[in-house]
Amino acid sequence: MTANAFQNHKETKMHWEQGAVYDLSWSSDGGLLTAAGAKGPVRSWRLERGGHKEGEELKELGSDIERLAWCPALQHTHTLAAASYEKCVSLWDQRCNSVFAKLATSGLNSDICWSPSGKYFAVVNREEGLEIFDIASPQSPVVVAELDKVVCSMRWDASESLLFMTTVNGTVEVCAWPGMEHLTVISAHTASCNTIGIDPRSKLLATGGADATMGIWSTDDFSIVRTIDDYESPLLLVNFSSDGRYIASASDDLAIRLHDSFSGELAHQLTVSSMTTALEWHPRNLALAYGSAGSAKTPVKSTVAIFLKS
Repeated sequence: MTANAFQNHKETKMHWEQGAVYDLSWSSDGGLLTAAGAKGPVRSWRLERGGHKEGEELKELGSDIERLAWCPALQHTHTLAAASYEKCVSLWDQRCNSVFAKLATSGLNSDICWSPSGKYFAVVNREEGLEIFDIASPQSPVVVAELDKVVCSMRWDASESLLFMTTVNGTVEVCAWPGMEHLTVISAHTASCNTIGIDPRSKLLATGGADATMGIWSTDDFSIVRTIDDYESPLLLVNFSSDGRYIASASDDLAIRLHDSFSGELAHQLTVSSMTTALEWHPRNLALAYGSAGSAKTPVKSTVAIFLKS
């Protein structure tokens, strides 16, 4: 095991009464953490020196939000995208606490993603569809693609020249952006490829599969660098730290694992009380936010927490 960079970290739980956590996201400046859950409105917390405020509810977004993503571009750090299960994505402006645009989508939204520049916004739906909007004129998508397989997750690389889409067939489809030319297919997993992460330098990809493995891939030639099989159940989430050094991952085996992205060694493991349903590193430091589902059959409650240096 590598020297533990997390030995002085501790868990801080946030005030949360919205049921199972569906998603969470940091603002690009790291000042806000926002989460959506099964019950009630989206909640945001402002992180400040010495702690965090109790949080506020974004009631105008409604109570049916399942996916959240703050715009990663610093000039648009105030913009939050919030997708409901139904055919709508709302764009929220933190400066005036209101929705400034609604994007009509063609299917049941399953994943959302910003391009690194904040210029484009993508929505994947459960009916094998992909729509990409130009935020400068979001009234209608600039790309509408009917895919021949169900896409689980998608991400742009840091240069915004490549688009990666993971599929239920266990593959990663690689396309050029903005032309959407199909470049190659990565045979990543023997079962569904559930999730993908890209390190901030775009040197590595991490994929998580239903075969209970994480693959780390080179973006130079899309070759496998290493396979990590520390898991007992399908991998659901992967996310690179802001410096690219660590990969956080979660399955439903009540642990969050932090691996060194260069060596593949396990740097730290967090034990959790219920399945982790969302996780994301802080955009500037080694603080990890995560949310859980809780349990309807036991007293274990859903939580939103931050693992950070004390």
